[in-house]
Amino acid sequence: MKKTTDMTQGRPLGLLLGFALPLVLGSLCQLLYTTADSAVVGRFLGVDAFAAVGAAEFLSWLVYEIIIGLVQGFGVFFAQLFGKKDTEGLKKAVAMSILVSGAICALLTGAGLLCARPVLALMDTPGDILPGALLYVRWMYGGAVITLANRLSGILLQALGNSRAPVTANLFSCALNILLDLLFVGVFHWGVAGVASATVAAQLVSFLYCFWQLCAIPDIRLSRRDFSPAPEFLRELLRLGLPPALRNGVISVGGLFVQAAINGYGKLFVAGMAGANKLFGLLTLLGGSMDGAFATYSAQNFGAGDMGRIKEGLRCCVRITLAASAGTAALVALFGRQLVGMLVTGAPEDLEQITQAGCEYLVIMAVTVPLMFLLCQYRSGLQGMGSTLTPTLSGFVELGLRLFSVLALPGLLGKWAVYSANSLGWLGGALLLGVSYHRVYRKHVDLKKKNA
Repeated sequence: MKKTTDMTQGRPLGLLLGFALPLVLGSLCQLLYTTADSAVVGRFLGVDAFAAVGAAEFLSWLVYEIIIGLVQGFGVFFAQLFGKKDTEGLKKAVAMSILVSGAICALLTGAGLLCARPVLALMDTPGDILPGALLYVRWMYGGAVITLANRLSGILLQALGNSRAPVTANLFSCALNILLDLLFVGVFHWGVAGVASATVAAQLVSFLYCFWQLCAIPDIRLSRRDFSPAPEFLRELLRLGLPPALRNGVISVGGLFVQAAINGYGKLFVAGMAGANKLFGLLTLLGGSMDGAFATYSAQNFGAGDMGRIKEGLRCCVRITLAASAGTAALVALFGRQLVGMLVTGAPEDLEQITQAGCEYLVIMAVTVPLMFLLCQYRSGLQGMGSTLTPTLSGFVELGLRLFSVLALPGLLGKWAVYSANSLGWLGGALLLGVSYHRVYRKHVDLKKKNA
């Protein structure tokens, strides 16, 4: 298996597709796992447990999303150094990223465990599903350090142009997660705790595989010397990592408000929305993978100083994602109700309400998901060029528009205001990032011409 890929040479379309296709496979595997995981909860444990996990998801992913944003920013720095062929700098950056991310993860985990119960209560989580939701959140927060290790190792591999190893790890992880779900829930009867512990154990296996792959790359084998304090590397890591971490945290807080609005419609509506969110990956199989591909591609080419390749790469990504979104939207429109109905059992009248809510929400997301793809491509391009301010501000724009949707529009639109909250946030974020991307790109092109 090829350990690294230099994306500063060769046709952009071929490089982007070659990088993205393994990620598509990984996303498909993740979708199958998510569907199976939800089916285990919904069919073995019933509507209450299914709704409890759904009500806990935004909160349980709050810390995870901050971690993901942090290491994504680190990945930009890794890719830029790799594009510059700065091996010693890359090793130092990796060592410093381990230290700073470990410290931040410890703080976030402690705060999350302390605040879980009061936040769930503030979200108006229905009383009959609150204990299950709290148990799920605590298990997931307890495994946050494993998620950090898995994400950091996977991002490093992607920064080096290797998208296959993280996907292979994901394949193993998803298969193991399903088996452990069946064992812990179906055989050991551990309930919601079994679902969460299966996820944590699978993440650990994924990390171990990525770590094994990294050990085979001589250019990033670390020594004790690499862990000596390096303020300039710490500053750059924090400059690139903290803004996306803040952005993801802000967006996740918006998700908490959306979830609070969902909770107000009762546990059957919660279950329907949870089912739709589980299937959201179906809409983003290719589009989400192109986001990851362009993030690495733009960072490597920016490090190499080739702005023309970044422009060509963005055009390729936009065309591919818009075409993909049309196909997945049609699929959801045709089979959305059946897909949501696969995940849970219960009384016929309950199932009707669950599938109705889930299907309506899926259709709204299917129609508007191209906005999310554009947002992600512009954001990846900006981050690849080292710009952090606007990607961070975009998170606040998304938060504001989601709050506006769930707080100001229900009197006019009812539950459709809840369905539309994410889409409205994507629209505002895409507009802001699109304008900023073209301004930053032009600035760097002009600067390059001036220095030529």
